[in-house]
Amino acid sequence: MNLQGIIFPLLGNLSSLQTLDLSNNALAGTIPPQLGELPRLQVLWLYRNQLKGTFPPTLSACRGLYDMDLSYNQLRGSIPPELSRLTSLKYLELGVNNLTGTIPRALGNMSSLVGLYLSENDLTGTIPPELGLLLQLKELSLYMNQLSGLIPPQLGQLHRLQVLWLNDNQIQGTLPPELGALPQLKELSLYMNQLSDLELGNNSLHGSIPPELGMLTKLQVLYLYTNNLEGTIPRSLRNLSALTDLELARNNLAGTIPPELGMLAHLQTLYMFENHLSGSIPSSLTNLSKLNELALSNNQLSGNILWDIGTKLSNLQYLSLWANQLSGNIPKSIGNCSRLKVFLLSQNWLSGMVPMEIGKLRHLTLLKLSQNQLVSTSRNTLAFLNALTNCSHLKTIAVSENRLAGVLPPSIGQLSSNLFHLNLSENMIGGTITQEIANLTNITYLDLGHNLFRGTIPSEIKRLRMLERLHLNGNKLDGSIPSEIG
Repeated sequence: MNLQGIIFPLLGNLSSLQTLDLSNNALAGTIPPQLGELPRLQVLWLYRNQLKGTFPPTLSACRGLYDMDLSYNQLRGSIPPELSRLTSLKYLELGVNNLTGTIPRALGNMSSLVGLYLSENDLTGTIPPELGLLLQLKELSLYMNQLSGLIPPQLGQLHRLQVLWLNDNQIQGTLPPELGALPQLKELSLYMNQLSDLELGNNSLHGSIPPELGMLTKLQVLYLYTNNLEGTIPRSLRNLSALTDLELARNNLAGTIPPELGMLAHLQTLYMFENHLSGSIPSSLTNLSKLNELALSNNQLSGNILWDIGTKLSNLQYLSLWANQLSGNIPKSIGNCSRLKVFLLSQNWLSGMVPMEIGKLRHLTLLKLSQNQLVSTSRNTLAFLNALTNCSHLKTIAVSENRLAGVLPPSIGQLSSNLFHLNLSENMIGGTITQEIANLTNITYLDLGHNLFRGTIPSEIKRLRMLERLHLNGNKLDGSIPSEIG
């Protein structure tokens, strides 16, 4: 449907109405208080409209309501405490509105609640301890508000809780030890807060992730990124056998990556970037055969990239290892990652040649190998550029600041028609700039600067109509700038 206009107050006269579903329309105006005169109403779905105004307290008279969804509107004002009279309500969904004020403590009286969704509003204040009285609660979603203060330990009484989303708030302090005993918890999201301590079990470990997190054996998603967590990654996380997503990025974690993480057989996403991790990448990570995304960039990791990474982790779509201290060659096995879209290895100490097997990555869109010590073939040819002509989805190639030599092959003009960024600067590439480069008609950024190019700038370059930035400085070019681009 695509209903417009307002919700008519006369609907309040339908005294036998049990379900009112006006969701996914373009209704505007306010929610008429007369809807509170529907004594038999059980389901009220008004989500995904353009409703404004405040939440009518009269809805608290609909004592038979068990499902109320007013999310994705433009409701403002506070959540009325009178809602607590709806003791039969199982699902209260008010997310994605403009609600302000605090979460009423009286909501703790809604003993039948299974799902409470107040995310993406402008709610302030603390999380009321009374929410710990909602013993039937399975999902609690309060993310993207302006909630502050501590996480109340009373939430540890919610033994049926499966999902706890508190991310994107201003929560501080510690994670209460009581949360370590939530036997059904599957998703725990606390990222983008100001947590500095975590306390679970019988410990009080300042600034570190406690081993007791391993007690949450049904946990599927653990998001702790963008906090101020310190210390090492506990080996006990190996007990989270159901885990699919582990995101610890943007903290101050140090030490090595525990080899025990290789026991998380269901893991699909592993993010640990922007920490202070050191040591080598554990070979046990190649046991994570379901892994889609691996991001370990911006750490102090050393040693080689696992030689069999492509053979064992063939489902990878995103591999980010840039800004570390990795050395050795780019493994040829990477060609087996047939689903790989993003491959980031810049700012390491990698040497040797770019393997020809990279041309097997048919879905590759982003390739960044800059600031390494990569070289050309023994015959000083840029053979990998020939291989990359097989990658028809490529949008970015950056191999600047290496030791690449030779001449640009004519096949460079056969690179992906989607290519918009090509950076070959600060190498030792010589010869003339081949006119075939003008076939890259969608390119917006082309940097060939600080190489050994000689001769003239090909006039064909005028065909690069989309070009916004062209860098040719630091070469041995002569002649005049073609008038078509001058």
